[in-house]
Amino acid sequence: MVDSLALLDQALTLGEGELNALAEGDVDTADTSAQERGRLIALAWEKRDSVREDELREKLLQLQTLQGRLTSEARKLHQSLREELQRSRKESTRLSGYRRAVSVRPLQSHYISKHG
Repeated sequence: MVDSLALLDQALTLGEGELNALAEGDVDTADTSAQERGRLIALAWEKRDSVREDELREKLLQLQTLQGRLTSEARKLHQSLREELQRSRKESTRLSGYRRAVSVRPLQSHYISKHG
């Protein structure tokens, strides 16, 4: 049976992988890792009775630090996606302006009769 500290070590390792995935922009892998990490932490918390408090506290502080780094990386990714979306919208607006400028207008009008 796996003890609480081993589960928290697995969660820390998984969190480092999640951090790398976020840095690379792979949000699907990061999401899967986050869910698994949460499951491991919950399982470790249920089995915490057999572990000394100071060891458990140390692992939890490491997880807290890791969570801060994950949050920071996620905010950076969010900001870069926001900026890219804004650039895309500006480019779309610019291109639609060109489309209106070069659109071909028909030479005939339904107000003018060519039949006399």
